[in-house]
Amino acid sequence: MRKPYRMSDNEKELLHLIGEHPDMSVKELVAHTKYKWERTVKRKLKQLKEQEILLGPFYDLNYTKLCKNPLHKLVCIVETNLNYDTVFPYLRIIEPLKWVYPVLSPHKRLFTAGFFSSNDAAIRDVLQLLKDCNIITDYIVRVWDTKRIIKHPNFFGEVNPSLDNLLDPREYFDISLPHYDTVWNECDISILPYMEGGTKLVEILREEKKQRRTWTYDQIKYSREKMVRNGLIEKLYVIHPFPPEQCAHFQLFFKTGDIDFTERALHNFAEGERVSRQYVLCEGWGKITCMSHPLFLKDLNRNLDRIDEIVEREIFPKRSFPPGRYCVDQPSDYTHFNFEAQTLKYPYHIYEEEIKEKIERDQLVISV
Repeated sequence: MRKPYRMSDNEKELLHLIGEHPDMSVKELVAHTKYKWERTVKRKLKQLKEQEILLGPFYDLNYTKLCKNPLHKLVCIVETNLNYDTVFPYLRIIEPLKWVYPVLSPHKRLFTAGFFSSNDAAIRDVLQLLKDCNIITDYIVRVWDTKRIIKHPNFFGEVNPSLDNLLDPREYFDISLPHYDTVWNECDISILPYMEGGTKLVEILREEKKQRRTWTYDQIKYSREKMVRNGLIEKLYVIHPFPPEQCAHFQLFFKTGDIDFTERALHNFAEGERVSRQYVLCEGWGKITCMSHPLFLKDLNRNLDRIDEIVEREIFPKRSFPPGRYCVDQPSDYTHFNFEAQTLKYPYHIYEEEIKEKIERDQLVISV
C-alpha cells in the first residue's frame, strides 16, 4: 500500500474547481486558485493522478440522445452458485454489457452488472435462459428512469457524515432524460467509445487507422465538438475522496413511500461532504453509487435505521476496490447502430443462441 497522501488546502480547492468546471484550461486554473505558475498546477495535477485521486478527463454519455428508438440503461443484481470464471464468459456474449462488479457477501455469491438495452423484455429473457441453465440462480433487473447525477467530494467536508438532513426540502432541478434530436454519422459513432474512455484525439486517429478507417484529425475533432455541442457527451473527471485502496465503494438501493422523499434523499445523501456519489432513480428505487471512507459504510445501516421513511434498502459493497481480477468494465458497443434509420437495436436472439452453443460446448462441466 502506498504512503498516506496529505492533501493541502490548495490541492483541495484545485480538485473542487476541476470537478465543477472540467473544461478549464491550466491557465484558467491558475487564475482561480492560489497557485502562481502553470507549471505548479501541472505538477499538482500529475501528483493527484499518480495517487489516483484524480482520473480523466472522460466524457459521460447521455445515451437517450443517441438514437430514435428507446434505449435504456439497466442495473442487475445477480446471484450464482458458480465461480465467476465460469459465469462471466457467458455475460460477455451479451454485447451491450457495460460492467460487472462482484459484491462482498458472506452468504451468497453476488455481482451487479450494467447493460444498455433496446428491449428490456428481451434482456430479461436472456437472463432467464442463464437461470434455467443454472449458470445463475436468481436476478433482479432495474431500469434507470432519470439522468444520472454525479457529485464530487468536498475535501473540506466530513469523512463520516450523519444523514440527519436526508429528507430536508431541496432546490428542484431537472433530472429527466433528454431525447434524440441530432443525426449521427459513421465518424461520430466510431469515435464515441474512445471519447467515453478519455482517449486523446491523436490516439483515436492512430487506432482508427489500424481499423482501416480514413478519418482525418479534423474530422475526429469536429465529431467531438458536434457531440459536445448537441449534448450527447459531457466532459468530466472522476475524483475519489481518498486514494482508491483507502476507499469503500458500494451501491445503495432504497425505497420510501413517497417519490418526493426518495428524490430528496438522493440529493441530500452526504451532500457537501467528503464522499463521491452518483445517483439515479430506478423504477421507484433510489440508487446511489458511492465512494467514501470505510467508516461511513460501516455506520451506514445504523444511520439509515433512524429514518422511518425508508421502508426498504439494499447495500452492495464492492468485493475489491480498486477493481480486481473479476471486475469487468468494457467499452460501449455500437456495432448495431443503423445510420439510415438512426436506431440502435441489439440482436438478443443471437445472444441466446450463442449461450446455448457455449453451454453445449462446455457440456456443463462446471465447478462450484
